Amino acid sequence: MRDIKQLHPQLQLKIAELQLLCKKKGLNIGIGECLRTVAEQDALYAQGRTKPGLKVTNARGSTYSSQHQWGLACDFYRNDGKGAFYDSDGFFTKVGKLAKSIGLGWGGDWKSPVDKPHLYLPQWGSTTSALRSAYGTPDKFMRTWDNTILNYKIGGTYRTTKPCYLRLSPAGKKLDYKDAPDYIKAKSTKQSGKVSFKKGATFVLMEVAEKNGNYWGRMKTGYWVPLRYKSALRAIICK
Repeated sequence: MRDIKQLHPQLQLKIAELQLLCKKKGLNIGIGECLRTVAEQDALYAQGRTKPGLKVTNARGSTYSSQHQWGLACDFYRNDGKGAFYDSDGFFTKVGKLAKSIGLGWGGDWKSPVDKPHLYLPQWGSTTSALRSAYGTPDKFMRTWDNTILNYKIGGTYRTTKPCYLRLSPAGKKLDYKDAPDYIKAKSTKQSGKVSFKKGATFVLMEVAEKNGNYWGRMKTGYWVPLRYKSALRAIICK
């Protein structure tokens, strides 16, 4: 399937962010394979084994062994007229590096098979073992998804609904630093002090992160601003 809307909400946002980054670098990408059914995955597994063609996967669909079946992965292709998988100029490595810079996993780092078009959410690992152990089937996992994250539009312009702080040091008060996801702390461009936002301040949303029901957005500057904190909206998209 090529329907991005069938993927995990966080992956949908990451894809949108990656497409913006790639466009700025002159790397035109399209998104191909997204969610796969058991039958689709088993058909790919049969290729090069019981059906003609080269082997393209080691993951059996009937064992839920592919990240695609869990909605955590997609494949990208080259979309500039030079051929979908033309890579003599290192196109796929360039895109892979950009993907990793925003927190995605890249199949080009794998040893067997090396899968340069493959991107995935890495927090569940590079295989589906942890998912199968915790949830059993993709359907059960998908019931845990928080689709409210899709209310936020990557590349959209937002404005704050009230004055607020995001203190970027462990001693922070106000909107507590401890409530922010760990990778926000690691990636923030300012490691101490605070950033103040006036009511009506505008910013372009580049990334969204969630922890304990609180949502945070990364601005172009690298700072993070609360989008929703303790159930209250702190920023809304500009009309």
